[in-house]
Amino acid sequence: MADYHLTESDDLVIRTADGAAIPNDPDNRDWIEYQNWLALGNEPDPYKKLPVIVASLDSVGTGKTTNQILGV
Repeated sequence: MADYHLTESDDLVIRTADGAAIPNDPDNRDWIEYQNWLALGNEPDPYKKLPVIVASLDSVGTGKTTNQILGV
C-alpha cells in the first residue's frame, strides 16, 4: 500500500495514513509534499471504483439483516 492513492479526479489525491483529501493546489503544503514524494520515484496506488450496493424494495420490511439480504 502506497502513502497516497489516486481518485477519479486529477484534482485530488488521498493520503493513506489519515484519509486526508489533498487538492491539486500548488500552494497547498500537503500537495507540495505529495509532489516531492512523487519526485523521489514513488507511485500512488491506482484509483479503484467502489461498488454500489443497493437493496431491492422487495427486501424492505422483511426483517432480514443486511448480511442476509446481501448473502454474506
